[in-house]
Amino acid sequence: MGVPSSICIIDGYNMIHRCRFEWGGGLATTPNKVIYNFLRTLRASIDYGTYDKVYFVTEGRPSHRLELDPDYKANRIATDLSDDEVEYWAMFHEQKRFIIDAVSNFFPITVVNHPMYEGDDVIYSLVKHKHPRDDVEIVSSDTDFIQILNEFPDNVRLYNPIKKAYRDNTSYDYVAWKAMVGDKTDNIPGVPRIGKKTATKILTIPGELEKRKSDLNFNNAFNNSYSLIKLSSIDNDLESITFSKSLLNADAIRDLLVPMGFSFACEDSSWDRYIKTFFELEKK
Repeated sequence: MGVPSSICIIDGYNMIHRCRFEWGGGLATTPNKVIYNFLRTLRASIDYGTYDKVYFVTEGRPSHRLELDPDYKANRIATDLSDDEVEYWAMFHEQKRFIIDAVSNFFPITVVNHPMYEGDDVIYSLVKHKHPRDDVEIVSSDTDFIQILNEFPDNVRLYNPIKKAYRDNTSYDYVAWKAMVGDKTDNIPGVPRIGKKTATKILTIPGELEKRKSDLNFNNAFNNSYSLIKLSSIDNDLESITFSKSLLNADAIRDLLVPMGFSFACEDSSWDRYIKTFFELEKK
């Protein structure tokens, strides 16, 4: 058995959306600020460890979850937006496209996508099928990945780049806990009248969950939420996962960033420090 590789998996859309905010709070609304925040976060996340390979996982359509529940993430569909909000989201999506294009074409990072699965499922599939024994660091503020820590406690870590801290694993089944609590951000209701403390108590008392599931209403609500929260390992469609990686093109990156006035790109010494991280990655 060979020496385990050191793998970094970046939850791409999570990182981009987190960069919509300034470090001290509030939206990043100045021109190209999401791009600036992202590039600094990307470099810091990679520079924090020494990795043999870095993945950047993007989003596909959550097809199987929409089949289970057509209202999955329906709360994220914005309506009745003001003119300022329309302008803001147009600006954000333009910057998001720039970021994905730049990472795809100019950085030595492997961009991964499945058109019919969410990035969370693709990340789980990467761990389970490609790197089950490697040292893996998932970079995301999304707590759903705690379920991967449950399954791979010895070789997977979950790093929150916003709080600059690692998530702790749980001593109980995180999917079962969240199935009871629900997830408002994804429009998953959970089990009525079950809060975080009660859910934790249920899972720490032997046999209590099975006892609760004897109630038909509890059981139906729990199972519906569980099926939406549980990550899929895409066992039957792995060949549809796409992988693409470009060579580092430092000159092209800098040519894009200098007109934006980014200080770390305009000054030679700062740029050399910034791009060194990606030169080191390309050597792997």
